[in-house]
Amino acid sequence: MKIACPLGDMFMTAVYAPTGRATCKGCQAKIGKDELRLSNIVDEDHYHQEHHYHADCFSLKSAFKNATYKDIFHVENLTKEDQEKVKAILEKLQKKEIKKKPQQKKVNAKSKQTKPKKSDVDDDDSDSDYDYKKDKNQKDNKQSKALKPKKVEANKKSEQSELSDSGSDDEEPDVFVLYDKTQKEEFRKIQQELEKKSAGQLKQMLKANDQKQTGNKGELIERIADCIIKGCLEKCPNCSGGRPKLNPVQKNFKCPGYMDDTEFRFCNKVYGPKDLKRIPWVDV
Repeated sequence: MKIACPLGDMFMTAVYAPTGRATCKGCQAKIGKDELRLSNIVDEDHYHQEHHYHADCFSLKSAFKNATYKDIFHVENLTKEDQEKVKAILEKLQKKEIKKKPQQKKVNAKSKQTKPKKSDVDDDDSDSDYDYKKDKNQKDNKQSKALKPKKVEANKKSEQSELSDSGSDDEEPDVFVLYDKTQKEEFRKIQQELEKKSAGQLKQMLKANDQKQTGNKGELIERIADCIIKGCLEKCPNCSGGRPKLNPVQKNFKCPGYMDDTEFRFCNKVYGPKDLKRIPWVDV
């Protein structure tokens, strides 16, 4: 079972670890080869995340609180004993997830009772407190006046920080690590032209060129601009189904794999910038 989340499709897997390289996200220890391994995986065009766990360290995402163990990919390939173990772990974690909300409500109820009530204040003290409250209010007013210049300065700083944050939209796309100055200028021009189109139109353009159509409008525009300048990336020659994704730090491409019906096929093949074939972009 796959669940849609902001970053892509999320799903769980249960396998016997093919290697001993993976680290458990829970206890930070290595997961031994052939040891039962449970994973939370998110897969999207420009994002792939794998969180692996020992079976006893597994952390259940709230999105799977109603899932059954049969919704976990590859679970049918486990021994019956391990299938029962996975089922028990899932049910145990789901019960914990259900119990969380009532506990929070009880804490809130207690905190409400500790609040003082106005009726608890003795009326006989109201006159004697009047002068004290008056003096306190005068002091508070003086303090607030003294703090006003500081607040103005703080507001100015916050406005400046907001302006600097808004400038983050102008950050260079990841693909620029492979571009020269001329290509960057061309990319920006294409970007401006594509802004005039709707997300639906952009997706149709990508579909016509057999490219991924997921992501927000900005991501669609960047993908098209890159395809127009460099050409469309072919599917992974190694697994024939995955789409290699750029690693801007290492300046190479890596194919995470792909979803084949109900099974995710891992690839992890790495390519240099010139190793992959680029197919000319077709205007539609």
